Formats: sequence, C-alpha cells, structure tokens
Amino acid sequence: MKILYRDNDYIAVYKETGQFVHPSNEDATIKSCLMKDLRDHIEQYVYPIHRLDRPVSGIVLFGLNPGAVKNIQKIWHSEKVRKFYLALSRGKFNKDGVFNSSLFDRNKLKKEALTRFNPLNLYQSATLVEVEILTGRYHQIRRHFAKNVDHLLGDRTYGKKKYNDYYKEHFKLERIFLHAHRIEFVQPQTLKSVKIHCPLAPDLMQCLELLSKEHLETIRTSEYITTHYG
Repeated sequence: MKILYRDNDYIAVYKETGQFVHPSNEDATIKSCLMKDLRDHIEQYVYPIHRLDRPVSGIVLFGLNPGAVKNIQKIWHSEKVRKFYLALSRGKFNKDGVFNSSLFDRNKLKKEALTRFNPLNLYQSATLVEVEILTGRYHQIRRHFAKNVDHLLGDRTYGKKKYNDYYKEHFKLERIFLHAHRIEFVQPQTLKSVKIHCPLAPDLMQCLELLSKEHLETIRTSEYITTHYG
C-alpha cells in the first residue's frame, strides 16, 4: 500500500492497474478492492470520494470521515480542485488546447464536457500529453481523445485493435496508457493548499523508454542516410 498523502481528513493512495476502487458489481468473484485494502492497512474506515477505471493507475483520494467527504464533494468540480493525468495518444500533435464537446451520459443525456491537454513529448507515432479534466463525465478523457484527436493507446473500448496490438507487441503496452499523476486542492477544513503527485506506473515508463529508443534509432538512421547518401 503506497500512501501518497494523509492529514486528519483525507488520505491519498496509489492504485495499481487492474485494481477496483470499490467492491465490484462487474465480477462477484473478486473480493479485494482498494478501499477494503486501505481500510485494513490503516485499521480505519475510509470513505470514497472518486474513482478510477479498473485499467487506470494513479492517485485515488479517500475521506477519513463523512464530513470531509461532503465538504470536498461540494468543490470537486470547481477550480479549487484540479486533477491531472498522463496519457499517450496515437498520432502527433504539438499544440495545447481544450476539448469542448458535449458527451452523452449513461442515461443518453448530453452534457457539457471540458478536457484541457498539453503535449509533453512527441514520438514517432504517438504523443505524450498531460490532461486536466474540468468536468467529470463517464470515460471523459478516453472519449474526447477518440473523438477529437486520436484514441489513447491501449484503449480497447474506444481505440483501434490493430494499433493497440502493435503497441502491445513492440512496446509492451498491455493496457490503456492513462495515469492519474497529480491532484491539487484547497483543503476545505484547513483552507491549506494540497498538492499530491504520483510517479508514472512502471509498465508505462517501460513503454516510454522503448518508444524513446525507437525514436533515437530512427534519428540515427536518418542522420546516417543523410550523411552517406544525401
């Protein structure tokens, strides 16, 4: 259990890929979940504030008392709470921006959805981006990228199988490349600024290292061709 932050009201922990945050309705045979494991680890009941999809890794914040949960949920979708992810999108783009296209919820109702993105690094066929969600819609990041730019690599729901299979074979990407790496908020009880950071998951770091190696090899090949045959 990796505890990333704790005070009298909140505790943030690292969620591994494949782990459920709450008890699962999807698979009754799975008895373990992050909330239960954390409760047993700190020997105290914890209260869920938000969740991450099962394949997604990164920061999950829990409340240590009902009042703390109620207070932070009031500001969860305001400018007082900022939630950042690292994602790898297929394709190359080098300008930051905002996706401002509505998304249908599970009840088929169209709702406003805002996703801010900032490209961090360009590879041969992909872009590493930092993403901030300004609203909290179902699969918001995944759906916005698939709709507006190109899908997140490893995304088997909204992506394309041939590209996901290629990245699995060549870059060891076994799951969606999406990681909750930073949360910033104003602690409602103390009014202090809190910043929580979670390093990129090891499997995703391995993918980036292999991508960087391919990029360098491509540059060297290009330089060799230019020098000898240009």
